Amino acid sequence: MIWVLLLVLTVVALMILIYPLLKKDTEGTARVKGGLTVYKQQLQELEQDVARGILSGTEADQARLEIQRRILKASRESGAGDTLRSARMIGVAIALIVAVPAAALGLYYQLGSPTLKALPLASRDIQAEKQALASQDMGGLVAKLAQKLQEQPDNLDGWILLARSLSRMGRYEEAANTYLQALRIAPDDADLLVGAGENFYFLADGVMSDAAINAFERAYQMSPDHPGARYYMALREAQSGNEEKALQDWIALFEDSEPDAPFMEILRSRIADMGATLDRDVSELLASKGPVDAPAVGAGPTREDMEAAASLSEEDRQDMILSMVERLATRMAEAPEFDGLMRLGQVYSTLKQFENAADAYGRASGMQPDNPGPLVMQAFSLVKAGETAGAVVPEDALALYRKALTLDDDIPEALWYVGVAEAAAGNREEALRHWRKLQSVVPEDSALHGNVEKAINALPQ
Repeated sequence: MIWVLLLVLTVVALMILIYPLLKKDTEGTARVKGGLTVYKQQLQELEQDVARGILSGTEADQARLEIQRRILKASRESGAGDTLRSARMIGVAIALIVAVPAAALGLYYQLGSPTLKALPLASRDIQAEKQALASQDMGGLVAKLAQKLQEQPDNLDGWILLARSLSRMGRYEEAANTYLQALRIAPDDADLLVGAGENFYFLADGVMSDAAINAFERAYQMSPDHPGARYYMALREAQSGNEEKALQDWIALFEDSEPDAPFMEILRSRIADMGATLDRDVSELLASKGPVDAPAVGAGPTREDMEAAASLSEEDRQDMILSMVERLATRMAEAPEFDGLMRLGQVYSTLKQFENAADAYGRASGMQPDNPGPLVMQAFSLVKAGETAGAVVPEDALALYRKALTLDDDIPEALWYVGVAEAAAGNREEALRHWRKLQSVVPEDSALHGNVEKAINALPQ
């Protein structure tokens, strides 16, 4: 089919090219005819002059002979010119007919893929093609940002954005070196060292390499309270076999951190896994800072990140955010891992794409079915999606909360929403049971404790 189309296009192109060459020269013919008409008029005027006696017979014969000679010459030149032009134009037309298809085929075989089979639309992976295109777009945006940084080498925010973008693209070594490059501008910034260490860690497929350890140690020395440095130093202990020390360090970080800190879910997961390994009950500890609201951003660019790229247009900045998310989503589709899926869920939540967030958390839950953390996050995403649709507690979210409570019956968020569902269904005693349990696991002076008390008082008697 494609060859028939190419043949038709070639014929049309040739017709456009050769038509002017084969077209009769009407302008030249008209010019010759005009000249002959003038000569004929001169002959008529000559005869009139002879009749009026203006010219003698001898003078008239000479003039008549000269005019006839010019008529003959014009006729001969016209015929020869037409013949010569026709022959030349036909030769050019034949050359084009041969040369154009030959040149087109030559270029196609040189630059095209004549042996590549046609790919029907139904068998194409359109999503993969879109992701590949997005990756190319992301590469162009990163190149543009890198070029701007050559003009503005002291733009710290620009270096940080470039490093984060490279990391989202999986170019971990370049990202780590970019963070280290930014240290030239801010040598006392522990965040930069943690960023470099994380990317060296990713580069080593989740192993604390020497480069990663060096970066985290420098960050810890610079800022002993930095949560990223403390987290990864504890991870180093765990990978070195010092599991007890790792658990204690993670617990200390957990106790020192706010409940809505962006790393809390991952930290909770680490503590829960290590507690299970060491046969330690950490449920009371984890319940002390259970999730009470939407998670904060854990990955992906923030508004500050985007403002740092002041040299990019608003459209380019939005494209960069979406490209980062697509890159992470592609990586998790090809090589899913628990922490990455949790980060993906947090990014989708930040973008208010709650259904996508629920899907990511659901896949994370499938990798750790005994971990209630991703179940709770998946349920919360479905609740947020349900709010958009007008529902209070969707049935699928409620089922997840109930399942999470079978794994850990002290999860504040699950106790709250199951109680809400029971109250809406008119099951006062079940709602009261869940809310009283919730009050027992949160501090009495907390806002949540007071809000639950108000909900209990509002239950019908």
